[in-house]
Amino acid sequence: MIRGIQIFKDKLYKALLNGAKAVIKEEKHLNEINVFPVRDADTGSNLRSLMDSIVTRSQIKPTLKETLESISNAALIGSKGNSGLIFSQFIYGLSKDINEEYIDKETLINQIKKGYEFAYDAIDIPVEGTMITLMRSWYNLLKHNEDENLSFEDYLLKTNEQLLVSLEQTKNQLPILKKHNVVDAGALAFTKFVDGFVHTMLDDDYIVDVVVLDEIDLIEDIDEHDTHDIVYRYCTEILIKSSIEKESLKKILDKHGDSLVIGKSSEYYKIHIHTNEPDKVFEYISKYTKIVDSKVDDMKNQYMLKHSRKHDICILTDSIADIKSSIIDELQIQVLPVSLNVEDTIYFDKRSIKNTRLLELIEDSVVFPSSASPSVVGVKKQLEYLKNLYKHILVITVSSKMSSTHNVFKHAIEQMDSHDIALIDSKHNSVSEGLIVLQAARLIEENKSFSEIVRLTEVFSKQAHILVQVKSLDNMVKSGRIRRSLGIIAKILNLKPVVSIKDGEGIVLTKTIGKRRSIQKMIKHLEKIHQTVGIKSYAICYVNNMREAEKFKSSLVRVLGFMPEYMTESSAVIAMNAGKDAFAVGYITGE
Repeated sequence: MIRGIQIFKDKLYKALLNGAKAVIKEEKHLNEINVFPVRDADTGSNLRSLMDSIVTRSQIKPTLKETLESISNAALIGSKGNSGLIFSQFIYGLSKDINEEYIDKETLINQIKKGYEFAYDAIDIPVEGTMITLMRSWYNLLKHNEDENLSFEDYLLKTNEQLLVSLEQTKNQLPILKKHNVVDAGALAFTKFVDGFVHTMLDDDYIVDVVVLDEIDLIEDIDEHDTHDIVYRYCTEILIKSSIEKESLKKILDKHGDSLVIGKSSEYYKIHIHTNEPDKVFEYISKYTKIVDSKVDDMKNQYMLKHSRKHDICILTDSIADIKSSIIDELQIQVLPVSLNVEDTIYFDKRSIKNTRLLELIEDSVVFPSSASPSVVGVKKQLEYLKNLYKHILVITVSSKMSSTHNVFKHAIEQMDSHDIALIDSKHNSVSEGLIVLQAARLIEENKSFSEIVRLTEVFSKQAHILVQVKSLDNMVKSGRIRRSLGIIAKILNLKPVVSIKDGEGIVLTKTIGKRRSIQKMIKHLEKIHQTVGIKSYAICYVNNMREAEKFKSSLVRVLGFMPEYMTESSAVIAMNAGKDAFAVGYITGE
């Protein structure tokens, strides 16, 4: 029997880090053999993120308990995808209820069991033949060999060799693994982790030599989801403080998608779900706890880019450009979401928050929300990702006088030193910016040259105009865009301003008493423009008032004689400033 073995925190810490490095070393191979649940070639990358986080974020603390909790928190924060979250839960179980300064053989076996149980419990629908099978196998093998007359070194080596046999057997547990004659990528990663762990236990000088990546925030990173089998479009990950019961989370979130995995550490929960309603997921969670970090990937868009690209020129814009989502998909327009900070919680415009929810939050908030431009690092990563897919990229941004987004793109492009990326300041926002983007995308459809598309898009920005009918100036007062005194006067006199854009800056075009007169004035203005220089195209967006926007559209169709390009709900950024029941018409003239 094996007795008297004591593993102290320094050695255990080193063993876990070498296990992590052993997985990092296999990243490319794990991506290559990744066929389950879909062949999206990202298991190695997802697990690398977790292992990089363990190596860079975790620390040796004063006690074994604190040291393992540090590793567990690092694992959860760095986890990505199903495989990453499941693995993080194994680490969490391993760290659970440790109080001693060392662990012995019996404690090790017990902690491996906890690791498996926590990992299994995190999965909505566990599947045999995957990582979870190998986790259970390692525990069973350790338990089975426990009473044999072996040295601790031989005990670990024997179970490690037997675990590799278990790995080979998984090929027959899932039809897709058998078809491709491969083991599950996550299962292989687990055996590599165990191998690095075991060899460190046997040899104090054992080192796994790999290059570890710097820490990357969730928001800055881009995960590729290369799969056509998409029922739920958005891969959503949310890191929260652990103040909600796990079962309550599971019960509610099950209704919103699939591939649900909920991971836990001593400080955090991390949620992974594929959903068509990321905004609903965020709404539920934010009502009960603070969201620390999050990301939302559009899996459908990523798959289309990789396998069904229509052209070698790409248009990238920001989410402030209001365009109908079906047009974005059809013309493969790329959209970088602008962030909104609502009481220190970050949301992504049009993905994790929409108008109705934002307006509710504004009413309840002490501090008025603010929009936040993407970081230079995040923009650069997005451009580099697209550069690998396209020959040319045309970036069209919200007016540089209204947002720092344009300058962020400018700095990112300068750092890339690429002549195949052109940047245009639309000098607009909302639906007029959207129309400019739409016209540029149609030039790509017409197979115009990149230089011609850039030139004509500059022309469109000069021909574009916008009229915004605002019900109230309350939000503009709160955001500091107009003086409080003007807002009070407008409310007393029932003034309904029509806002426009001139030279990239917002202006008040008219101030009319009463909403009906304000709308009539907009229609007459558009009729006059059409009779003089002509309106080539127009589009409408609205904030929580589709019925009123439909009436406005009907009036314009009668006056102009043709239908709008589209009608859509505005971005949350526009809703934040324009307020409830605002609507806008963007148009391009024949000047």
